[in-house]
Amino acid sequence: MLRTIFFLLVLGLLPLTPLAGATETSPAGHWPADGNGDQRPDDRAALAGVVVGRIFWDVTIGDPALLAGRLGVIDETYRDMVRQGVTPEMVLAFRGGAIRLLNADLQHLPEELRAGAAEVQRRLQALRERTGVRLEACYIAMRRVPLEPENLMPGIEAVGNTFLSAMGYGQKGYVAIPIH
Repeated sequence: MLRTIFFLLVLGLLPLTPLAGATETSPAGHWPADGNGDQRPDDRAALAGVVVGRIFWDVTIGDPALLAGRLGVIDETYRDMVRQGVTPEMVLAFRGGAIRLLNADLQHLPEELRAGAAEVQRRLQALRERTGVRLEACYIAMRRVPLEPENLMPGIEAVGNTFLSAMGYGQKGYVAIPIH
């Protein structure tokens, strides 16, 4: 019995020890400086052979503070792709609760959401100005708000159905990432 316990303990710890002949790689070669001069890990294994990175962001978050944070991560993802030699092609498709934050006239929102919505729009404007970024708003969701296409903030295109956008862009090689 004691022998069995010892054997199981050794087997459990085995994955934590280096194998004979294995060499430990230094992270220094994998941590190129970003645009700010900060050292950070790269994504070379995932990006090997990738020339163009196509991402379809399916955005439904209606909370302005949460959405502003996620937009910051989307922007960082864009910059990381560029830093690592990948050409970004991104579509941000808005539906659900996120639609109400896209109204050019924020007076339609409750007072407590206006500052957060303004920050969301500021971040979207910055993203929109990047090469290879497209912003879409689902007309099905817009009808429920209600929000007419002419009242969308500049740079966002109304599309009939972002589920069809997801399907179409998926067929073109875009990877769908939910922002819910």
